[in-house]
Amino acid sequence: MALVEQAQATLRRASEVTGHDLFNEPVVLGVSGGPDSLSLLHVIRAIRSPKGLIVAHLDHSLRPGSAKEAMTVAAAADGLRFYSNRVDVAAMAQAQRLSLEEAGRKARYDFLASVARQEEAAAVIVGHNAGDQAETILMHFLRGSGLSGLAGMRAISPLAGYTGVWLVRPLLHATRSEIEAYCIEHNLDPIIDATNIDPVFFRNRLRHELLPLLESYNPQIHQRLQHMGEVIAADEDLLRDLTASAWSSVVLSEPKNKVVLDRDAWLALPLALRRRTLRRAIGVLRPDLRDISYRTLESARSVAEQGGTGAIATLPAGVILQVGYGKLLMTSGASAGESEHPQLSSEDAIPLPIPGKISLAMGWQITAEWVYDIDLQTITANDDLWVAYLDTGPNALHVRPRLRGERMRPLGLDSETKLKEIMINRKIPASARRYWPIIATENHAVWLVGHVVDNRARVRPDSGRMVRLQCVHADRANLRPVDAPPG
Repeated sequence: MALVEQAQATLRRASEVTGHDLFNEPVVLGVSGGPDSLSLLHVIRAIRSPKGLIVAHLDHSLRPGSAKEAMTVAAAADGLRFYSNRVDVAAMAQAQRLSLEEAGRKARYDFLASVARQEEAAAVIVGHNAGDQAETILMHFLRGSGLSGLAGMRAISPLAGYTGVWLVRPLLHATRSEIEAYCIEHNLDPIIDATNIDPVFFRNRLRHELLPLLESYNPQIHQRLQHMGEVIAADEDLLRDLTASAWSSVVLSEPKNKVVLDRDAWLALPLALRRRTLRRAIGVLRPDLRDISYRTLESARSVAEQGGTGAIATLPAGVILQVGYGKLLMTSGASAGESEHPQLSSEDAIPLPIPGKISLAMGWQITAEWVYDIDLQTITANDDLWVAYLDTGPNALHVRPRLRGERMRPLGLDSETKLKEIMINRKIPASARRYWPIIATENHAVWLVGHVVDNRARVRPDSGRMVRLQCVHADRANLRPVDAPPG
C-alpha cells in the first residue's frame, strides 16, 4: 500500500478511536527533517486540511550544525504553524541519570506534548516506520520483555505520561526503502543524521550489525518480527482486558506506596493472570521500572503461592512482597528512603560499556571510563567509596547481583571471603543485598559497589591502563555510603 493510502487509513482509524477528526482538528507533527518525518509531513499535507496542522522540531544539540536544521524544517513547513526548541540532551542525560537514547526520547515527547497542549491538539503524529518497529521488538526481546514489549509500537495509542494526548504513527507499516523512494519521487531533500550510524547507540547496533546477521538466516526477518508484533498486540489487548477484570477481583486497597491483594482470590486465578497481576502491582508501585525479568517475577510468585505468613520476596527497586494473613502486601521502599541504596532493576547481568554508563533503579547509575595516566598516590588516597579504580586487563565488565556462595578477595588480602559475609560486615541492609550491584568479569566479582574492591583487580605500578568506575545518584550531594565503617 502506498504511503498516502497507509496514512489515510491510519488517520481514519485514529479518528474513530480517539473521537477526534484528525483530518480537520489540530494535530502536532513531529519533524526532525530526516527521510521518515519529511515524507510524513509531505503525506499529511496531501491528505488533510492545513488549518490546525502544526509542525514541531526539536534540536537535541548532539551534532555540530544541528541548530541550522530547524531552518530547513521551517522551510519545509512553509505556511503551517511552526514550533522549534533546543535541548542539551547530553546534559539532560547526565543530570537525570539517563542514557542518551532515553533522554532524547523523553525530551522529544515532552516538547511535542507541550506543543499539543498549548495548541489544544488531540494527537501527536510521528514518522516511525516498519524498520523501527522490527528493531523495537528485537530490542525488547533481547531485554527479556513480556508480551507488552514484544507487541512493539502501536499505530494508535495514548501518549504515555501525557493525559489526553494521543500518539499516531501513520507510516508504521512502510519500509525504509518505500520512504526513500517517496523522497526521491517528490524531490524531498532530507537531513542525514550521522548519529544514526554511531555504534554507541544500542538501536544502531541492532540495525547495522545484528539484523543484517539475522537476515543471513532469514531474509524476511523484518517482516517476521512485524507480523509477530501484530499477533502479540492482539493477544495483549485481550489479556489486558482480562487482567483488568482479574485485578478488580483481587485488589483490596491501593494506599500510597502499597498494594494489598486478596491472597485466596489471587491463588484462584489462572497462572497467566497471577503473573500479570503481580506485574501490574509492581507497576503501580514503580511505574518507572521496565522489563521485569522472568526469574524475578517467578521468585515473587513462588513466595506468594507457597510462603507461610510473614514470608518475604525482595523485588527490584525496593519493592517488597510479604505474605500476610489471607493477604499479599506489596510495598515500595520510597517512603522508607531505600532510594539511598543503589539497586539493580533485575537479576540479569548487564554489560558495562567502557567508556559508557548504565542506569540502575531509582535514579542511580554506574559510569565507566578508561584512565591511562596512572597516579598510584591519587588512587591510594581516594576516600570516595562510590569511586573505584581497577585493572581488569582485557576482561569485559558487567553489572549483576551476587551469586549464591560467591566469594571475593578484599583489597590487600589473598584469602577469599563470602560476599554475603562482606555485605553483613559492611552493614548493607538485608532488604538491599539481593539487588545490590556487583561489578564483575566473566570469572569473578571485582567491585562490591560502594564498599570493596577485589585484590585481583588492584591497580599496580606496571598497569598499562585502568578503569575508573563511579556509582552516583541524582541527589548525590545528599547521599553517603550506607553505614560503611571507617577505613
